[in-house]
Amino acid sequence: MLKKLTLRPIHHTLGSLLLVLMISALGSAANAQTNATTQAETPDPATTSTSTPGENSGLCERPEQWLWAETYEEGDMSFHGGKVWKAIEKTSGDMPGKNEPSRWERIDDHCFMVDQ
Repeated sequence: MLKKLTLRPIHHTLGSLLLVLMISALGSAANAQTNATTQAETPDPATTSTSTPGENSGLCERPEQWLWAETYEEGDMSFHGGKVWKAIEKTSGDMPGKNEPSRWERIDDHCFMVDQ
């Protein structure tokens, strides 16, 4: 009395594995779409208007560190010496708070400094 070997249990196992893979793939695709949608709705700090001084909008970031080799246009913001500075005219190589006449204006009530 020999038992006949069938492949039915293997087919069920493979079918179950394929079903799990399909569900995982669909879940990953849905998650990727959700992340893309969230990313598209998140405002870009580079294009978002800056907060007015003293205003805490939750989008305030510290300006970039001042660099000697950088050229700054009027209105550009920079961080140097623990303070926030705003260029009042085009400047290159002028350290904020050091040169006379100064080409930088210290911003005491910048939202980054207020949050600290």
